[in-house]
Amino acid sequence: MKGMKKLLVPMFAMLLMAGACSNTTKEDGDSGTEALALIDGVSETGEVAQTKEPIKREPATVTISGKIEGGENADVYLQIVESKGVKGLDTIKAGPNGEYKFEYTSDLPEFYRVGTNEQNSFYLVLEPGESAEVNAKNQNLFKTYEIIEAPEECHRMKEMNGITGMMDSINMIMQASQMNKDQRMFQNALVEFDNISIKMNREIKAYINRKPASLSSLAALQNLNFDQEFDYYLKVITALDGIANGNDIYDNMAAQILSMRKVAVGSEAPEITMSQPNGEVISLSDFRGQYVLIDFWASWCGPCRRENPNVKKVYDKYHEKGFEILGVSLDKAMQPWLNAIGQDGLEWRHVSDLKFWSSPVVAEYQVTGIPHTVLVDPKGIIVAKNLRGEALDLKLAQLLGE
Repeated sequence: MKGMKKLLVPMFAMLLMAGACSNTTKEDGDSGTEALALIDGVSETGEVAQTKEPIKREPATVTISGKIEGGENADVYLQIVESKGVKGLDTIKAGPNGEYKFEYTSDLPEFYRVGTNEQNSFYLVLEPGESAEVNAKNQNLFKTYEIIEAPEECHRMKEMNGITGMMDSINMIMQASQMNKDQRMFQNALVEFDNISIKMNREIKAYINRKPASLSSLAALQNLNFDQEFDYYLKVITALDGIANGNDIYDNMAAQILSMRKVAVGSEAPEITMSQPNGEVISLSDFRGQYVLIDFWASWCGPCRRENPNVKKVYDKYHEKGFEILGVSLDKAMQPWLNAIGQDGLEWRHVSDLKFWSSPVVAEYQVTGIPHTVLVDPKGIIVAKNLRGEALDLKLAQLLGE
């Protein structure tokens, strides 16, 4: 679907690549699994790189209180949002008027979630010693919560909710059109979806620019495309260095971003030197002077094989204009690899060390799922990543002309 973007994911969920073969695949034939677009873990040194001395905070009490209309005597929970889920802190019974109050001792800035069930909650950002008073209606805490008194970061989180909420109505129209099988309504909704997405993207970036050194800006990053807006990711984690160290989400995201920086758009593509099926060794640098698509794939990867006709189509269309492809296979046996090249008619050059996910190039390029593509310009600079189908064709038309 032209222009269709993935709907916004739940808060702090990692970016996912649908329809990919991941490095957690149990068997060669398992395909179509979703793979994390960002690696888990830490930097090569095992730590988050720091350039500033982290702020030392003494443990202090965080207080969150208020009233939940319609939540009289209901169970109310308090959680901390972390990179891989939520950590429960406390569950209390709301009072006869829906009043609630939590007190929690912490020495770190945290993302807090208050709710009456897993689907009904709101989020706050608080430092040790800070307090927030928040009222809401139990039928929809997220949309109805009102800040009576709270620090700036809580207000910024609510502001961000308003920005991302502009997608709600168009999402509902798209869902309704699909349910009613109304193709015209759906196509019109797609156009409007793109228009709103562009506007939201612009407002999210302006929001981040106003205060990059904030956890609310860290949360806002999930609404930006990682590959296309990498500079914003780097801006926020750099601005928060020394401020948010120790916060689980910051530490994990900082490690991932610093690790991915060397293969970000605008960086020089790391060298690849591997053997072709005939044993001849070639390098990525041998292609200087041409646009090169580094295509990570494998014979056993179903999504890769389904994408190959699209890759072949753009190769045939742009090869004479200075476009090359370097196929990098994650196969572990020669014959299946050769069979797939022949069966799919892949006429460009191919390399592999037949080491499956253990190939050094996997770590070098942070490949966590295939198909995975990296487009490199004639000077060896990465200009785009993960382009497929029509998106790849459009990019090459822009760079090389129809």
